[in-house]
Amino acid sequence: MNLLRPHERVVDGRRLHLLDWGGDGRPPLLLLHGFTGHAHAWDTLAIALQPHFHVYALDARGHGDSDPADVYDAAGAFKDLSSVVDQLGVRALTLVGLSMGGRNAMYFAAKRPEMVERLVVLDIGPEISKRAMAPSSGPPEPETWDSIEQAARHLYRGNPYPGIHYYRWVASSSLRARPDGALVWKWHPSIKERRVMGDVDWWAIVREIKPPLLLPRGTLVEIPRAVHTLHEDNPEAVLDALRAYLSF
Repeated sequence: MNLLRPHERVVDGRRLHLLDWGGDGRPPLLLLHGFTGHAHAWDTLAIALQPHFHVYALDARGHGDSDPADVYDAAGAFKDLSSVVDQLGVRALTLVGLSMGGRNAMYFAAKRPEMVERLVVLDIGPEISKRAMAPSSGPPEPETWDSIEQAARHLYRGNPYPGIHYYRWVASSSLRARPDGALVWKWHPSIKERRVMGDVDWWAIVREIKPPLLLPRGTLVEIPRAVHTLHEDNPEAVLDALRAYLSF
């Protein structure tokens, strides 16, 4: 089945929100977003992939429309991913993850290699540079937003590659209205308050990974005209890299 819009699904007792783009009989592919991101950030790439795969996109705990949690770490993300994959009943899926989602995908592939056919990790690795960890040099964010346009303009000033029209669309799916009517980001404040980096040896995790691995903006594929959110900054280059790697 080809869907004009994804099905909204809720899985697991924690209420994890999943977008299901349909495609019964096609190879399953699961998209995992970055920190403060959400499943709808993948929509345009999901549309391009959907004719070839049964595409899913997950809101991580505390992000998008998924419930918050007591802690945010690799072990918790692994538990959530395992629950989602088991409840979907899929086998040998392709995992595509950006940043935080890339690390979560790496951890899952290392611990449950039998469930992962291929792995794509976007702009993250075992080590994170001090530059990448530094606070944003852009203008500070207000606590609330007056409009979608204001939020879109803020995102555009931080990284103009996706274009203002894209940011208007993505901001519309990234904001929620508080009871007082003010607009705030959908991610739950607890993701920053309760985030635990932990003592995971990420180089050891990489050595455990058995499925084939593609690293755009890394050792195998360099994505031009892009900063960090590669599939947003240069979607066609990312799609070309996936097309070559996944053979569709």
